[in-house]
Amino acid sequence: MATQLVQLADDWRGTLPEGGVMGEEKIDGWRAARFPGITGITRLWTRNGIPIEGADHILYRLDQIERVAGVPLFFDGEFQVAGTLDATKRWCESGWRMGGEAGIYHLFDAMPLVEWKAGGCDTPLFERKAALARWIKVAEADQWEWRPGSRGRDEGATPVVLIEDEWCSSPREVMDLARRVWAEGGEGLMLKRWDAPYRRNRNDAWMKVKQCNMNKWRMAA
Repeated sequence: MATQLVQLADDWRGTLPEGGVMGEEKIDGWRAARFPGITGITRLWTRNGIPIEGADHILYRLDQIERVAGVPLFFDGEFQVAGTLDATKRWCESGWRMGGEAGIYHLFDAMPLVEWKAGGCDTPLFERKAALARWIKVAEADQWEWRPGSRGRDEGATPVVLIEDEWCSSPREVMDLARRVWAEGGEGLMLKRWDAPYRRNRNDAWMKVKQCNMNKWRMAA
């Protein structure tokens, strides 16, 4: 039985599964998932089920991606405003009340909505992400009209971005990638088993690498 709205990660302890993992930058924002609530209205929600306001530009693009997929989808990612956690927090807690829209949705997973409702998706991560990349590419090439009411302000904007991944085959490669992210001001990494299903609980198929955790474990130099 599902215990969370989204899959959650354990801390990385310095070891990897045989063969390696997919490494993604950990965006410093608010975890956000897109699905219909109990009223049937589809919106962005935090991992605790709080609606994220002022994100219609993101929802519109996700609707486009869903139409390309041809089935109702659940989307998982990170919502971020102005590139920082502080700006994201200010917007989500009060900034949206001033009106308008803000933020970019850093997307890293998607699956059929019916599977998410059942507790997760058995399709391996690399297949889920490859399908997502295909759908995004088609949706971005098929933008014929302005979003209703937008008056063209979306033109050239990128409200939804697929988080890229890099293969890490050893702890040293993990640390090299993490140090590059930290040098650019990023929060850290998410390490993900390429063949793992998606489960709505906390498990070690996903592992987070953050500077504040480095002293807990003996890492590769």
